Amino acid sequence: MKTKKGLWLVVLLLAISSLMAAMSYSSATVTSAMTGTVKSTTDSLLALNKGDHNAARIEDGVLKIDFNQGNKTSLPVTTYGVQKDSEYIWNGLFSVKNNSENVVAVSIKTENNPANGVSIFVRAGKGDWQQIDSTRSAKIDNLPIAFKTNGQHEAKIDVKVVVAKGASLGNFNPNIVVTGEAVNK
Repeated sequence: MKTKKGLWLVVLLLAISSLMAAMSYSSATVTSAMTGTVKSTTDSLLALNKGDHNAARIEDGVLKIDFNQGNKTSLPVTTYGVQKDSEYIWNGLFSVKNNSENVVAVSIKTENNPANGVSIFVRAGKGDWQQIDSTRSAKIDNLPIAFKTNGQHEAKIDVKVVVAKGASLGNFNPNIVVTGEAVNK
């Protein structure tokens, strides 16, 4: 008899707990503190730093690349340019630094395409040159450009501009887009 009462008590407790679970809330809102700081590109979690070329500079906290810059001290010319049927390479034009705690895969592309007849390529380290534009990011071994980077790692990026023989004279101004995505370790 005591066993039956004990069994009924267990069944009753299970029924009450099921009823209580069914009565739990359907939604909830919880507020927690959050902070952040907007920093210059050189001090951000995915930092971009200029290299040792006049073509790259930090202006108003943003990396700016201007392929028209040359050695301004040699001639009284404020800007230069690239010519048809040519190829220009800037080794270490800029670098990408991972300041996060995650391993990050990095991809680089342009926001809009350069002018007809102008192609832009990038590589990290001794990797292969990869053409970039607004529809394709540079990839090596099916990973975004040339490297996965651990926290506090910095990779120098080389840039190559190839101008075809039939390219039109004039300006080109694609924005460069650098994306970092955390990957499983």
